[in-house]
Amino acid sequence: MGASPVSPHPHLLDGCSHAVLRFPRHQRARPRAAGSLPASQSTPPRPRLSDFLRSHANEILEAWDEFAATVNHDGKALDAVALRDHAAEILQTIAKDLAQPQSPHQQDEKGKGRGPRGIDPTPAETHADFRMVAGFAVDAMITEYRALRASVLKIWAKDGGGTEPEDLTDLTRFNEAIDQSIAESVARYTRQTHSASELFIGVLGHDIRNPLGTIMMSAEYLVRSGQLSKGAAAPIVNASVRIKAIIEQVVDFTRAQADGEMPILRVPGNLADQLAKIVEETQVRHPTRTVRFESSGDFEGSWDEGRMGQLLSNLLGNALIYGARDGEVTVRMWNAGAEVGFSVHNHGKPIPLAEQERIFQPLERGLHQQLSGEHREPTGLGLGLYICREIVMAHGGTLQVDSREGKGTTFRVSLPRTVA
Repeated sequence: MGASPVSPHPHLLDGCSHAVLRFPRHQRARPRAAGSLPASQSTPPRPRLSDFLRSHANEILEAWDEFAATVNHDGKALDAVALRDHAAEILQTIAKDLAQPQSPHQQDEKGKGRGPRGIDPTPAETHADFRMVAGFAVDAMITEYRALRASVLKIWAKDGGGTEPEDLTDLTRFNEAIDQSIAESVARYTRQTHSASELFIGVLGHDIRNPLGTIMMSAEYLVRSGQLSKGAAAPIVNASVRIKAIIEQVVDFTRAQADGEMPILRVPGNLADQLAKIVEETQVRHPTRTVRFESSGDFEGSWDEGRMGQLLSNLLGNALIYGARDGEVTVRMWNAGAEVGFSVHNHGKPIPLAEQERIFQPLERGLHQQLSGEHREPTGLGLGLYICREIVMAHGGTLQVDSREGKGTTFRVSLPRTVA
């Protein structure tokens, strides 16, 4: 009895698994009866997978639509019409790739993401562009490729695919081509997201900062010219300063999220001199509060002066907002050989121990204030302490908080003098 056709491995139909095929053991060829036709003349050879993709494109795309429409993302089913926009081009590209001969070296290069490509964007890259504009998350886009893989393998198996030795080679190359398309789409999506973030930063940095600067300069001019009293101009200036701080926080947050770290530019300088200026400016802006500054010793090193000022400004702002209104705020500097640092202390209700790590996460505005039952006017987006931590980490340092009943709250910054 001849060997019966063997179906593909059950994993063949799994959209996210590479198929594994089992083939029948070859038997010794039997003598052909006199007058009978060779098998090659009686049965035409079955098309290779590349030809199958072209001849069954419509059926594959219809099955792909049905599969993908069953997968929900954020409670919404993927639009079957929108799903097909670039699928035909992607399928055609894969079929063309399978039809080309491939050496072991070429296969190895493709596996490393270094396959040949032209100047123009690939269909997978174009697909990623449209998906990002349409608001698709990257995981939804990957699901589309899982659906395409599953649709091809299901229809191919129904047509008898997976029963010939050469099918294993075709299947391996097909999976490699799908993986390459996924890699191209994800890389393109990531680059486009980064570009959108940079554009957002540019809009904030130029189109909003410039008119805000005009408002501040106009208020100062009105005071100098005698057309407006300092008391009347103070709300305008203070509001502008707060808006500027929020813009800077959003810009820094966006850049840190996109680049993975806060950009800094180290220059030699005296940290004590830099921070003393910030304390003085803060005291001028808050004449009813007391901000003390203590330093003694050598504080020469290499830092980003602007970021250090931003770091202390954020910590002082946090202390003035959440500390006791009648208590003073103290900035105390220290040095210990290769390290220097400073602390910012304020009196007031402590931050619960369980929340002391969370306050450095973005968008955790006034968390300890909410837990303590206090209610004060929101002053930012909850990014200040997160940005403080990013600045310190970019300098290779540490930022810690100690907050206890009766002792107040202290933020302690430790920094290496130079880059390790």
